[in-house]
Amino acid sequence: HKWFCGAKGTALLHVGEEAQEWLEPLVISHGYGSDLPSGFYWPGLADWSSFLALDEAMAFWDLVGIEPARTYCNYVVRDAAVLLADGWGTELGIPEELLSTMALVQLPEFAALKGELNYEAAEMVQNALYAEKIEVPVKALSGKLYVRISAHIYNHIEEYETLRDVVLQLQKSDSL
Repeated sequence: HKWFCGAKGTALLHVGEEAQEWLEPLVISHGYGSDLPSGFYWPGLADWSSFLALDEAMAFWDLVGIEPARTYCNYVVRDAAVLLADGWGTELGIPEELLSTMALVQLPEFAALKGELNYEAAEMVQNALYAEKIEVPVKALSGKLYVRISAHIYNHIEEYETLRDVVLQLQKSDSL
């Protein structure tokens, strides 16, 4: 639902003819065995009201266009990743030319973190960012901490500037 801009719990699955013979639902429906769509209908108790918004989500993408949106998201992530790495004096997790709608950016060292930079350290930083109303995954990889940023059409560069600035403030703090 997230990347499609649909209501939570909704999705649209397009299945090519070559896969329709072997694709099966994880939870079967009372229509299982008759045809592909019927096997997916009514899998137990479900609230179907969110699916009523799928037409609007599809109309939105027809209006915006997939390629312009993808291009915008790619540029936002690249600009944001470079902005963060430059602002923190760190590096990207992969070369800039390989970035798409997500990126890993190494975090700077934090005064409050002593010892190994592991899962617990990543969680401490992530929780400190969340307390500042910033939700971004923090990962520990090979003894370094990284943020995993992403972008969608509703994101803008100022949000990543805020992330940069809050990390710089937290970096100097004696506690997270």
